[in-house]
Amino acid sequence: MYIVQSTKMSEMSWKDFLSQAQEFLKMSEQLGDGWVLHEKDASEPNTFLKYSHKIKCKESKDGDLSLINVEYHIVYSVSYQVPMLFFQAHRSDGSLLDLEATWRVFMPETASKDLYQMLTQADHPVLSRPFMALHPCRTAQVLDQFGQPSANRVLTFISLYGPHVQLLLANAYGLNK
Repeated sequence: MYIVQSTKMSEMSWKDFLSQAQEFLKMSEQLGDGWVLHEKDASEPNTFLKYSHKIKCKESKDGDLSLINVEYHIVYSVSYQVPMLFFQAHRSDGSLLDLEATWRVFMPETASKDLYQMLTQADHPVLSRPFMALHPCRTAQVLDQFGQPSANRVLTFISLYGPHVQLLLANAYGLNK
């Protein structure tokens, strides 16, 4: 059984993140939903959770449906000491969605003035390539609002932030002990 080492999300260490990511992976394996733990090398913090799936969306204004392949990465932000969600979205022809297309697909209802504060392009901290990222500046505050610390803050983070970019977890994760 995993023991939470700190009481606030803002105090999450790399070791906390890695341990909770491994626990999350065990849940994923039990549910058979395809998450993997990718380790670039043994250096800290060069490990992240990875998940891919396809979504149907209206990418263009003419309303045509497109099939988009999305790869999500949950990484540890050394600067903010919280999990952070990075992702890339590719069209069926392999081309990458640019920032504006990503906003249209994933956040069509968000006011344009707020988009840069929420979803932006940033270098992936492990792969050193540009990815889309949900900005982590308020993650600690959001997760601290729950009062009691979550038994798995990585799971809580994905559950709260994932739906904003069409990353939905099965309800069975909430039943897993």
